[in-house]
Amino acid sequence: MLTLHHDITSPRSALAVLRVQRLADAGHAVAFRGIDVLGVAVALPVTLDQLVELEQVAEAAATLGLVMRRPQLRPPTLDAHLVGDHAERRGLGAAWRLACLRAYFTDGLDVSDHDVLAGIAHDVGLTPPEVLRALADAPARNELRAAMLARRALGIGGAPILEVDGTLLHADVDDATLEELARV
Repeated sequence: MLTLHHDITSPRSALAVLRVQRLADAGHAVAFRGIDVLGVAVALPVTLDQLVELEQVAEAAATLGLVMRRPQLRPPTLDAHLVGDHAERRGLGAAWRLACLRAYFTDGLDVSDHDVLAGIAHDVGLTPPEVLRALADAPARNELRAAMLARRALGIGGAPILEVDGTLLHADVDDATLEELARV
């Protein structure tokens, strides 16, 4: 199975999410795993790698429906991925991912802010109370943090990364290769 490891604040990840979601929408078995690439608990200034990536992928992302503007900060994304896991279990993972990408890249929102996450959740069909419960679930947060650390130990330190049967690949492959990987 093709798995995309992605982070919300990475422009390349955003483009990869859009591309892989098209495969999922076409019926291919794919999975999405969020990873907080920086692994810090506070927002940082926008990084140079983000700006370079943004310049490189903004046009392609726009053709797939995501307008990307220059972010104002680089927030931690663990909580957004925690809610994303909840959304995935509820069958709303695709809507959640797209809404988070739009919130961050198009609307300039801080996707680490719990009120922002509750608002995004409401927009995709999750209730704010269930999202706030998910955010307050310390064991689930610790489990996700441990899973992300384990993935980093396997070599998934940046995003986006494709994984096919344990083999890691950079996500900057052409559409034909991406579709072929989804068939494996």
